[in-house]
Amino acid sequence: MVGPNQNTEPTTGRLVIIDANVRTARIAHTLGYHTVFVQRPGTAVHELVDDFSGYYTVDFTGEEFTGFVAEVLRPLGPTAVVSLSDDGVLPAAVASSLLGTPGTPVDVVHRLTSAPSDDTDQADGGAPEQYAYTFSEAGSHRWVALVDEGGSPSSPDHVAPERRLPPAEHSAVETALTGFLDAAGLRNGPARVTLRIRDGVPRITGATPTAGTDDEAELVRRLTGVDLTHAALARALGLAAGHDTSPVRAQEGATR
Repeated sequence: MVGPNQNTEPTTGRLVIIDANVRTARIAHTLGYHTVFVQRPGTAVHELVDDFSGYYTVDFTGEEFTGFVAEVLRPLGPTAVVSLSDDGVLPAAVASSLLGTPGTPVDVVHRLTSAPSDDTDQADGGAPEQYAYTFSEAGSHRWVALVDEGGSPSSPDHVAPERRLPPAEHSAVETALTGFLDAAGLRNGPARVTLRIRDGVPRITGATPTAGTDDEAELVRRLTGVDLTHAALARALGLAAGHDTSPVRAQEGATR
């Protein structure tokens, strides 16, 4: 494993990000925290680190990770340990539980990411898959965007849920999302929920507590004005999400 670079300026705390991508790293650098990246061995880090951040390389999916948390991360005294990647969210939850830092609990991650046991393709009659992007704060869930799988939306009208769906269908999906996130126990942060809608009835088929890929997160930001990545990092650090989750013209309201 590789040790962190030394920060030469005072910061308000230390943020650990597991399995960061470039967009997440760039946003993290704006938050005024010394950032430490935890990446897989062999991962390029030159686009992630700056003069006031550091990194470690470790297999965060392996058995050695809990030892790494105890021996390396605990002495750093991180303010928060987060991940916005599919592979990193569970290790981040494990690290948070071991260190006592705020974050999505391990059991919540498991409930969100558990695949349904039935045959969704057959059950939904081949209805196309869609992605609902949400953001939760203190148990209140805001539905930010709805994007077709493989779609290339170019206008807010193509992603704003209340513009895309008829009122009854919008209400049904909103209710399903709120119920699902409540049942999973997600209190704070983003979620990318996979669903199918057939005859106005939604079926949720999977989810991850992430803002999606770099491209997805940027698409949602560009078309809704909501930067889920920035909001997730700010929320983890106890900072006000501010404009990230406030209503904008393209997307207003919350799911509850």
